[in-house]
Amino acid sequence: MEVHSSFEVLKANFSKNCNKNREPAENRFGAILDETIADTSKTDTGALKTPMVDKMQGIAFYPSLSMEENPIIEQTEKLLDTLDNYREKLQNPDVGLEEFYPLISEMEMRKEGLASALKSLPEGDGLKDILNEAMVISSVEVAKFNRGDYRVEMSK
Repeated sequence: MEVHSSFEVLKANFSKNCNKNREPAENRFGAILDETIADTSKTDTGALKTPMVDKMQGIAFYPSLSMEENPIIEQTEKLLDTLDNYREKLQNPDVGLEEFYPLISEMEMRKEGLASALKSLPEGDGLKDILNEAMVISSVEVAKFNRGDYRVEMSK
């Protein structure tokens, strides 16, 4: 069996006359370049002026995003802070169960205070989603604590 290198196979299949009908690329490029340069010299090169802005359209200021005016945001932040404190205490094995009770009471109180606020927020409001998740997490954690889930784990 005879093996040919790939160069010999390509050389046998390559026609010697395949490129004779084409115009050299340099000439076409030069012609296109000359046309483009000629077109750019015809355009007006005067200084462009920035259009004046008449109105601030498209910017909506939602009252639910203003922290000074919206107590729901402040109360939600306080609930989130309470949940964060609770999480930190859960990570510390030196913290006893008696230290959790004030946080659990605070979570319940804040959750009850925000229940009506959750209903008042419109659908699609990002704050409503955050508040809903925070309330669900706090409800689950209160239930776990009251059920005694952490007594066995923390006493070890």
